[in-house]
Amino acid sequence: MLRLADLPVSVELRGALGQELTRFVESEAGWQVVAPAGPPPPALVLTGRSQPGRPCVVVVPGRPTADDTREGLLAGALDVIGWPEGRTRLLDVPLRLAEPAPRGPAPCVLRVVGTAGGAGTSTVALALAGLCAWSGRRTVVVGQEDLLALCGGAGWSGPGAEALHALGTGGAAAEFPAVARPVLGLKGLRVLSGDGAAFPDPVGWPVEVVVADQRTAIPPPSTRPSLAAGGQPIGPVAASPAAPGDALVVVTRPDGTARLAAGLARTSAVLVVGQGPLDRLGIRRLLGRSEDAWLPPSARVARAGLLGRVPSSLPGSWVALLRHTLSATQRAA
Repeated sequence: MLRLADLPVSVELRGALGQELTRFVESEAGWQVVAPAGPPPPALVLTGRSQPGRPCVVVVPGRPTADDTREGLLAGALDVIGWPEGRTRLLDVPLRLAEPAPRGPAPCVLRVVGTAGGAGTSTVALALAGLCAWSGRRTVVVGQEDLLALCGGAGWSGPGAEALHALGTGGAAAEFPAVARPVLGLKGLRVLSGDGAAFPDPVGWPVEVVVADQRTAIPPPSTRPSLAAGGQPIGPVAASPAAPGDALVVVTRPDGTARLAAGLARTSAVLVVGQGPLDRLGIRRLLGRSEDAWLPPSARVARAGLLGRVPSSLPGSWVALLRHTLSATQRAA
């Protein structure tokens, strides 16, 4: 909760009402009246009309009508009060202001994209997120219903990634623990419902790594920090705020769909999953280089997916190959 003494407040009403509010704020409330843009930036705005995106109270002379109250609250105001009758209620408003969360560096983003449906993109995305969490980094994986089912989180209801973005940086950091769900059996890993190909900027999320399941989407350009640059390692991978973009893993089957990975092979790690008509030489011809890892078919992985126990039930052979894939994102940078 914010400290009430010296609370920076902007009074954005003109005339006699604005003057009375200013005197009340300074003398009776003990708050500090500041300019709309600061410094310091106002923690609360007293205004005649709601201002979306800013913590504000709408103040009207006399008694507010039902329409005044409904319009103000729907627009995001903390309260709608009449002056001077509501002056004592105004003193309680700061109790509803959240303490601004400290803003750290933006989390690293690892995007996982498949060349075709059924390539195993969601399984790989969740497994890579598990590896990052096992290495001691707070991690969230963003994906849709198929990914959520793999870790036992199907049937999502309530807000997801887009709702966090709408709250802004401080609000997202504060609400993240209540919105993102923990993955059972794996400390440090959470799952979040959202579109991995177009989820909002995760600045302000209290995590160090975001793994995005993009399914078969082509990743958009990005300027956020990458797992593929120098800095503090995440397992065998590293993070740096100076990286030009997000790290990328392309998941493909050993068939003709691997051709779609050729254009990304130089700037991403390429992971082949399962069996198909192409051998290692065929994959190399399509990509122009060898794959970074080849995951064999695994009944244990299939069973874990059906039971909603990915990544906690991954076999050791998959874990070792996936660690190599994370290392490959560094070489691809």
